[in-house]
Amino acid sequence: MNDLSDNSGGLAADTIHRISRKLKALLPRKACAGHLPLTDRPQKHEEKMTMKNKLGLIAAGAAAMALFPAAASAKEGPYIGLSGGLVLPGDSNNSGAFDATVPATDDFGAIPADTPLGWNTEFDNGYAINGQIGYAFDNGFRVELEGSYTRYDVDRHSGLTVGGANIDGVDVAVLTRGAPAATNPTVGAVIADGRGRVSNFGLFGNVFYDINTGSSFKPYVGAGIGYQWADIQFRPSGVDVADDNDGGFAYQLMAGASFALSDNAEIFGQYTWRDRTDTAEVPLNLLPATLGVETGQSIISAGVRVKFGR
Repeated sequence: MNDLSDNSGGLAADTIHRISRKLKALLPRKACAGHLPLTDRPQKHEEKMTMKNKLGLIAAGAAAMALFPAAASAKEGPYIGLSGGLVLPGDSNNSGAFDATVPATDDFGAIPADTPLGWNTEFDNGYAINGQIGYAFDNGFRVELEGSYTRYDVDRHSGLTVGGANIDGVDVAVLTRGAPAATNPTVGAVIADGRGRVSNFGLFGNVFYDINTGSSFKPYVGAGIGYQWADIQFRPSGVDVADDNDGGFAYQLMAGASFALSDNAEIFGQYTWRDRTDTAEVPLNLLPATLGVETGQSIISAGVRVKFGR
């Protein structure tokens, strides 16, 4: 009986000891001095990486804001601008009439007063210089006063008609009434040597609307009316045919886009179609006649605006 009791007591003690060891294995180990528990390390590492990401995003955002200023709303206030560019003038179908009768000669009959005449003039590309003073509203609209100068040279003249008949192949004496016929070049040969130029001075009142894209880039459209003076010089083959000026009402249509460099400065590119409501009427020096010259032109320009708004 004593042997049985001793064996039972030993088995119980051994069982309790093994259960105790298993329970200790299941419990978390204590942190060593100066070290975090193993289960805490991933969480702290993730927090550290998240903070780095946030700092990186903030730095990138600050850099982007510095490079591309936001355009949440239009800035109200006055501005000035300066631009220049390329002028693409349209051909001019010049038309007019004789103001007085041209007397007859041995070679040619008289040309009665009011007889129509005309010819076509082709121009070379030219240049434009423009200055603007305006005011921008915070709703996207702008009003502007613009001064403009454009100039382009004559390329050639052709197709001269008198009374509806083309006289390019006729001796130029039909117009000059000078040397006898058959001793001079033809009308077509003389006017084909296109010399001369057209200079336009314009003053316009413009209205624009800037389309807010929420960024530094803003397209816009506009229109303007004003007054334009045309200074016309036609000197084919060195012959002083016309050299005078005339003013008239004009209009223009514009479309372009601007890009903000800062809160107070922007660059812009613009296309403009400009024309007068009538032709520029100039007297001819060679003949007793008045000629109407068309001055329609396309202008492709680029420039800068400086704002003074709050």
